[in-house]
Amino acid sequence: MLLHGATDPRAAQLIQAVSPVGEIWLRLLRMTVIPLVITQMFVAVLSSHEQGSIAALGGKAILLFVGLMVLAAVFTVAIAPIMVARFPTDAITMASLKAGAVVPEALRGVTPNTHDSLGAWLIGLIPTNIVQAASGSEILPLLVFTVLFALAATRVAPDRLDLLLRVGRAMADMSMVVVRWIIQVTPIGVFALSLVMAAGAGWGAAGFMGTFVLVSCVLMAAFTVLLYPITALLGRVPMRRFARAVAPAQLVAASSRSSIASLPALVEGARDGLKLPAAATGFVLPLTIAAFRVNMPITALVRLFLITHVFGLPLTPGIIVTLVTSVIMVSFTSLGVPGGGGAMRNLPAYLAAGLPIEAIVLLEAVDVIPDIFKTVLNVTGDMSVATILSRGQSADAAA
Repeated sequence: MLLHGATDPRAAQLIQAVSPVGEIWLRLLRMTVIPLVITQMFVAVLSSHEQGSIAALGGKAILLFVGLMVLAAVFTVAIAPIMVARFPTDAITMASLKAGAVVPEALRGVTPNTHDSLGAWLIGLIPTNIVQAASGSEILPLLVFTVLFALAATRVAPDRLDLLLRVGRAMADMSMVVVRWIIQVTPIGVFALSLVMAAGAGWGAAGFMGTFVLVSCVLMAAFTVLLYPITALLGRVPMRRFARAVAPAQLVAASSRSSIASLPALVEGARDGLKLPAAATGFVLPLTIAAFRVNMPITALVRLFLITHVFGLPLTPGIIVTLVTSVIMVSFTSLGVPGGGGAMRNLPAYLAAGLPIEAIVLLEAVDVIPDIFKTVLNVTGDMSVATILSRGQSADAAA
């Protein structure tokens, strides 16, 4: 930001030298999206079938995951645009941010009056050419194809299913190796992209990033609070009792920013504080830690509303639905790479919505503070799901 408007020619030389570094890293990141998301999604579906976790209680848990994530999306759509609209944008800041990012032509071509019908949107989910979809930005149809292909694979002979699963896992492991290589230089890539955009926008970039932190943290805190009455109503448990049971796990989540580190406290709170049955503490809670991230629709939509507002880009219901659907589908894969942050996890969803990835990376640079609120929200959602699925059952009653 200090380089903004600098007259020293060395400042321009520095920006010019750093710019290709960020672009190379960004291209490498985009290169890994397709193989990573396909292999992870394919293995996730086959593994669920192999372990039987889609049946019975696991199926109910997944439906509840989707329901709460849709509720989080509706909550964000109702509030976030009002908050984001208060962020003032000026022509200079918008032009500077645009200069540091490549806005996809698919998004540039959308007009404010474009409203995709439900039928047209559903038709668009089916790719007519899977190769073309993989080579372009049609991520959501690619995810749909992968899920259908994986479900079809579960119907083949057991020996062939085992072969497909082993091949899928091997390809997923190979994709993850490539991703880890890229993650090793992530700080350099993020720095390069952030430097170019911040130097162009000056302190306007600080306002852009600060608005994202404020809006996303407020909405995640508000939805965390909203989970208390939802759990009390659907889970048939007093709100104060639920609050006491989940509080230790929330403290671990806030300090460690790790849902996995919060699992022991979640299990203890569910077992001793809420008296949930063994199925909830031994199966549902580990499943929620692995597959349920209720924060993702909130943070993804805040990014969407903020970027389209600041960049002056049009926003249609079709883009919103595409982003939410992609986020929910991606949330069930294991795309969370240590050090990768939310940008890596949700990159397929952002590509599906046509957002300039450079702006996403710039916001990722200040994701440390929202990450605390994310983890607390996710842990609260994990306990909420376990409580609702138990619906008043206790460990004593189960015994």
